[in-house]
Amino acid sequence: MKPDLLKGIRVVDFTTYVAAPGAGRMMADWGADVIKVEALGGDPMRVFGDQMGVPCTTEENPIWELENGNKRGVALDLKSPKGLEAMHKLLATADIFISNVRIGSLKKMGLDYETLAPLYPKLVWGHVSGYGLYGEDAPRPGYDVVSFWARGGSLVDLSPAGHPPITSPYGVGDHTSSLVLLSGVLGALNKARATGEGEKVVVSLYGVSVWVNGLMVISTQYGDQWPKDRYLPSSPLGSTYQCKDGEWITLTILAYDRYWRPFCEAMEIPEEVINDPRFNNLLAAKEPDNSRALCHLLEDAFAKKDRAYWAARLKAADIAFEESCHYSDVAKDPQALANHYVVPYEAQNGNTFMLPMSPVQFKVNEALDSAHAPQLGEHTEELLRELGYSADEIAKMREEKAIL
Repeated sequence: MKPDLLKGIRVVDFTTYVAAPGAGRMMADWGADVIKVEALGGDPMRVFGDQMGVPCTTEENPIWELENGNKRGVALDLKSPKGLEAMHKLLATADIFISNVRIGSLKKMGLDYETLAPLYPKLVWGHVSGYGLYGEDAPRPGYDVVSFWARGGSLVDLSPAGHPPITSPYGVGDHTSSLVLLSGVLGALNKARATGEGEKVVVSLYGVSVWVNGLMVISTQYGDQWPKDRYLPSSPLGSTYQCKDGEWITLTILAYDRYWRPFCEAMEIPEEVINDPRFNNLLAAKEPDNSRALCHLLEDAFAKKDRAYWAARLKAADIAFEESCHYSDVAKDPQALANHYVVPYEAQNGNTFMLPMSPVQFKVNEALDSAHAPQLGEHTEELLRELGYSADEIAKMREEKAIL
C-alpha cells in the first residue's frame, strides 16, 4: 500500500546523511514525487554502513534504503552553470525544497531562501542545521552526536552519576529532526496551497534536542539533579533492575501510591515492607536514605528470578513496565512484526533484511510499499527529459560532466 496523501506534490530533496533525508523519505512514502539531488560524488550516506558493519554496495545497502527508498535520484554538478540551470528547472516544478547543506554553501549556490523566494513565490523552503541560523555557532558543522546528544545534555546526563558519557546511538536526533522538519514543511504547504505564498521552515538538531529534553531543561532550573545516582532516581518505581539471568526490566509506575501494593504483590515483596512508611508513599520513598534502601531492596527482589518470570507477573498485575531490549531484539519482536514496524525487504542481490518503516500508518494496518532507493544518478536522464531537455542536450551535459 502506498498512501496518496501527497500525490501531485513534488519535493526537491537536496540533502545528505539523515536529518533531512528522513523527512523526504516519509513524504515519498506518502505519495509525493521526491527527487533526491546529489553531487556527482554522491551522498556520503551511501557508504555510512561501512562503519556499522552493514553492506553498502550497489546491490545491498540497507542504511541507504532506510533513508532514501521511494525517491527518484539525479546527480548534478551545481558548480557547473548547466548543472545549476537544471536544478532551477527542477525547482520551478517543485512544491517543497528541503536541504541540510550549510547556509553559507547554499548562499554561494543561490539556493538560500532569500534568493529562491522571489523566483519561486509558492515554494516551501525547508532547512535543517546543526545549531540554528543565529549566534556564533550557527556556521559550525553539526551532526546528531554533537549537536543533538552532546549539546542538548543527553550524552552526559543519561549516564549514571560518576560514569563516563554514554555512547550515543546513530541517527536518533536526526530522525527526530526529520519528523519536526516534516511537520513544518507540511504546515507551510497547507499555507502555500491556501494563499499562493511559500514559506521558510528552519529546524536545527540543537533546537530539537532542547525541545525533546524540555522537561529536564525546566526541572534542572529548580534543583533537579542530572546525571542521576542509580540509587536516587526520580522514583524507585521509575528505574531499571537486573534479573537473575542478567537481563533487565524497566519500571515506569507514575501513580506510585496507587500501584505500590499491586507492584509489591507481583514482586512477592513481604507484607512488612509493603506497609513500611518509608516506602509506601512517593514523598517518603524519595527521601535519599529511603530511596537508597528501597532501590537495594528491589535489586535483591528482581535478582531472585529470571526476567521472563517477573515479566509475566508484572503483566498480569497491569503494571507499567517493559523488558529492556537490545537493538538486536527489535527486528524479530512479534509486536514490531504485527504492526509492520519492521518488514522483510529484499535487496537487489536477493538478500533479505528487516527494514524499519515510517512510523505513521493510514486507514488500514498495512506496511507501506518501499521502492528501492536510487542508484547514484539513476533517474537523471528520465528527469531531464521530463524537464524538456533533448537527448543531444543531455549527452552534451554528460560529456561536460554537468550531470552523471
